[in-house]
Amino acid sequence: MKDLDLRTLRAYSSHLGRRRKTNGDGISATTKNLQLIVVRGMLRFAVLMDLPVPGPEKVALGKATPPSPDARHLEASRLDRLLAAPQVDTADGVRDRALLELLLATGCRVSELIAFDRQRIELDPRAADPKDGIRIADELTVLGKGRRYRKVFLSQRSREWLARHLRDRKDRDPALFVSRKRNADGSYRMSVWMAERIVRTAAKRAGLTEDVSPHWLRHAAITDWATNFGLPSAQRLAGHQSVATTSRYLGGSDAELKAQYKKRFG
Repeated sequence: MKDLDLRTLRAYSSHLGRRRKTNGDGISATTKNLQLIVVRGMLRFAVLMDLPVPGPEKVALGKATPPSPDARHLEASRLDRLLAAPQVDTADGVRDRALLELLLATGCRVSELIAFDRQRIELDPRAADPKDGIRIADELTVLGKGRRYRKVFLSQRSREWLARHLRDRKDRDPALFVSRKRNADGSYRMSVWMAERIVRTAAKRAGLTEDVSPHWLRHAAITDWATNFGLPSAQRLAGHQSVATTSRYLGGSDAELKAQYKKRFG
């Protein structure tokens, strides 16, 4: 910490401005600011400890323009193509389809999704059969950002694919989604990177040109909830503290907006 001065801080900020993602694009202003906020926090702590460092106010944040929700919007037909992309004649394909369906049904963040254990999803053998005969839970409690709990609900279609996925499983790993790569703790739980790759591979197979990530499916879910249930309900399902956060997720194509307008006003 003793070598941390204004020149070093400016050099680090400049370095962030030159950083590139794996696809060659520069990192966004929002990502850069997140890194600088961490530095601010470190400096704030150092000041409290009476260490000779610059004040946190010396770290200037850039102006980040919120991304348009339309940039991550998938029309219904394109979303259907994405979901249907995995080759479900293989166990991995069924797993991938189940993962996509669960992302869309629950609107979960990918980190929340891969943390699910199969025992939370599968009904206890002693439990009575549900009316639809699918022995998969229809709701879950998720621990999300800010250590806030929320309920998420599973559609019938996502439950059907999960049941098929779990029937195909031959392992005893407790994770709901696994890969062939063994982790340091001895488990085969799927990583965030692997889940992201599954979504991107499905998008390419579906012929989508955008760099689709799991968060696009969260956007799709929140937009659907807001359209059908209203913003307050969408806010609760998404686990947002503020309805303003939820509203930033809402997107739509011009064709969809026109259809909604015609439906309402003729």
